[in-house]
Amino acid sequence: LNLTLMKNKLFPLISLGNEASPVLPDASQLVPGAIALANEARFSTSTYSEPLTQYLTGWKDPEDLEAKISYIAPKVPVARRFEFKAAKNAEAFLSEIDDLREIGSAFKRVEYRGTTVLGKTRNRGLTIRLDRDELGGLMSEERAVALLRQRILRNTYRRAMTALLALANNTAQVWGATDLPDEDMRAAIAAGQLASGVFPNRGLVGLVAWNLRSAAYAGSDKAGAFAGLAKMPREVGQSLGLEDLRTEASLYQSSGTAKTRILESIAVFFYAQDFVDKDDPSHVKRFVSAVDGGGDMRVHREEVGPKFIDLTIEHYDDIVGTSTVGAEKLTISAS
Repeated sequence: LNLTLMKNKLFPLISLGNEASPVLPDASQLVPGAIALANEARFSTSTYSEPLTQYLTGWKDPEDLEAKISYIAPKVPVARRFEFKAAKNAEAFLSEIDDLREIGSAFKRVEYRGTTVLGKTRNRGLTIRLDRDELGGLMSEERAVALLRQRILRNTYRRAMTALLALANNTAQVWGATDLPDEDMRAAIAAGQLASGVFPNRGLVGLVAWNLRSAAYAGSDKAGAFAGLAKMPREVGQSLGLEDLRTEASLYQSSGTAKTRILESIAVFFYAQDFVDKDDPSHVKRFVSAVDGGGDMRVHREEVGPKFIDLTIEHYDDIVGTSTVGAEKLTISAS
């Protein structure tokens, strides 16, 4: 566990992704510019900031991280405590040759069983402390809230990606001039359908893996290699039978001097749909509970002494891998 020294005390450095400063156990140890985990017990209606919350609702993330989250883990509005059915996959594909009803007898009775899973959305959030002497220039309360929201969304995206990759069946694959990357992806998608009965409809290819695909086709003398090289991700996805195929190049700050790709040299195929309910067959879902006021996030503003302002964004969610079969992952390396 990494430790950082602040005010003559040692605190654990907790990795949430995109850190520019230490993450402290709670806001009581905050200094200007530091980010702390938000604590629900600290807030009340007196700290709620309606103007900053309204600003946050209308703010547009330049990376569109929220859309990336929804692509992997569609949002499902729920109460703080909820339940959903984890169906037994095989039962959806049982079949009888003989379903004939004889005169005077009843139809054959079938029964579908599933497990009821109880869930609860978790209160999440971050706090940043501002020094009044630093306000009015490049930094404002609105900009601080925007940066904090972007950081929260990046954390959420990493959790969604982690959940997806954890449930996907992994196959190691080598791509070089003698290989046909698109056929390897086609085989993975077919394996996903055979496992779950539902054809994967979405795919993500990490930038490194996509570059390896391009290099394989660029160095190949096989028929169709040049045409394959010229295809954009969406065109490749259509040829594979997917609704959409995207490349992923997002990064997060993994240490003080290094950045890491959120999706490494991996291609992953899965099922997801927009406007889902809690029982549909999407592989990953993001269960979200509304905060007071009806939105997904709420901003608190708290004045601390004569010089400091604490700004906090809180929200309620839980990302769950609700279907454990049918997602396929290729871990790509160069030949």
